[in-house]
Amino acid sequence: RDWRAGSSSADMSAGQDSREDTARESGSDSESESDSDERGHARHGAPRVATVAGARFANATGAVSREAPAQRSAESVERDARRARAAAAEAAAARAAAAAVQPTSTQGEAESSDSRDGTAEVRERLIRAVTAILNPLVNPPPLQEQCVVTLHTLCKNVMDNPRDDRYRRVKATSRAMTQKVLACRGGEEFLNAAGWRKVALDYEGYYRCEDTVPITTLRCAEDVLRKNLQLCREKTERHERAKTKEKDDAARQKEEARRAIEEDKTRRREAEERKRAAKAAAS
Repeated sequence: RDWRAGSSSADMSAGQDSREDTARESGSDSESESDSDERGHARHGAPRVATVAGARFANATGAVSREAPAQRSAESVERDARRARAAAAEAAAARAAAAAVQPTSTQGEAESSDSRDGTAEVRERLIRAVTAILNPLVNPPPLQEQCVVTLHTLCKNVMDNPRDDRYRRVKATSRAMTQKVLACRGGEEFLNAAGWRKVALDYEGYYRCEDTVPITTLRCAEDVLRKNLQLCREKTERHERAKTKEKDDAARQKEEARRAIEEDKTRRREAEERKRAAKAAAS
């Protein structure tokens, strides 16, 4: 029994020694691995990003990749952030463009109102007619001003006195019509666009604004003419100044020519007198 007890004690101590040797070997292996990791850190400056081979994952755009990164690098994070910012900027620009294209409620109501009563079309015809009136190639500025002033007076009188028939008609052969409106290219066109029509009353020709003409048409005509009144006056003033300058230049040139002729006559007369005096002295 003593021999067996000694033998088992020896076996137990040998097993403990072998376990201690195994632990020491595993510790040395882990220390060598940690040393190699530290050397790898020192050599490359950053830990190597581990990847899981064969894993399939869906990225942000829905594309499927064969390998999914276990962790994202700083560059990929920054790239995704830049893409997100660019997408947000594009969306904001698209919203701004859409807001700029859409009219405001007030403008939309005004446009719909104009389209309902035909004011936009009437205004376009009136502007086209007044543009023809203000053409300096066919109408001199004084005639332009006279035509615009006469038309403005006709329309404003009807607006101020809508129930008085006297202001709704004017003789076609009157001096104001023949010399100031009909003599101006575009004057009759503006009358027609403003609702005035040529009719025969008591065997005479008249331009008449009927009661059926909408007040908005007359208001629009008065507004177009009023906005061009100041322009016509300025053009007439420039025209008159230019004519006065031309007259002054012509008068000055005429006076200079007269003086030159008088001076030439004086020189000729003095030359003749000197010749006669020389002959008398020689004889």
